[in-house]
Amino acid sequence: MNKSIWLSILSIFAVVALVGGLTWAYFSDVGTSSANVFNSGTLDMKLTDSSEGPSDSVSGTWGLASAPGDTFSGDLNIKNSGSVVANHIELKFDNVVTNAGSGPGTVSTIAMDRVIEITNLSWDLDGNGSTDTDLLALVTDLNLNGIKDLDDLENRNVNGANDFDDVTFGGVQSDNHKLHMEGRLSPTLAVNQHQGDSVTMSLTVDMNQDSTQ
Repeated sequence: MNKSIWLSILSIFAVVALVGGLTWAYFSDVGTSSANVFNSGTLDMKLTDSSEGPSDSVSGTWGLASAPGDTFSGDLNIKNSGSVVANHIELKFDNVVTNAGSGPGTVSTIAMDRVIEITNLSWDLDGNGSTDTDLLALVTDLNLNGIKDLDDLENRNVNGANDFDDVTFGGVQSDNHKLHMEGRLSPTLAVNQHQGDSVTMSLTVDMNQDSTQ
């Protein structure tokens, strides 16, 4: 092969190498999606009674200072002011009994929370008063004294906890849902030795988002 042919072949390889090493120019553009903030919603329960609220806690919703047979009545309003829909609430009653420091009440007798009879416990589940649930029907006379009392409310056992579980919270969440309770100092079980005795009841309300809670 003569020198001119070799030169031609070398020239072809050189051209191919140059073409293969070229970098082509392309158009591009860049944009940004910014300020992507992920916020959680709120489940914000508010309580209201005849003298307080709406707030996280109220006091003195129910009370009684009277003779056997005298009655009491009161309402606790519960609403969800948050953005997350609630599924249900749970109610837990706790009692602290205090015996009188002097007089007949110092004599040991049946605990005071067993003579505070509950005659009505109802729940406005839809928040507009049209659909009430009779919670008292769910209460059993656990201490077998013939009445449904504060002691029975405290010791109602659901799923291993002393409470009312899965109380439906429906309707308009921001409307007040009324927990209504009535009762009396039992005219048959309260005796002279109960004079000056007292029971302080605390009700814990737990609002939950999901049915599994």
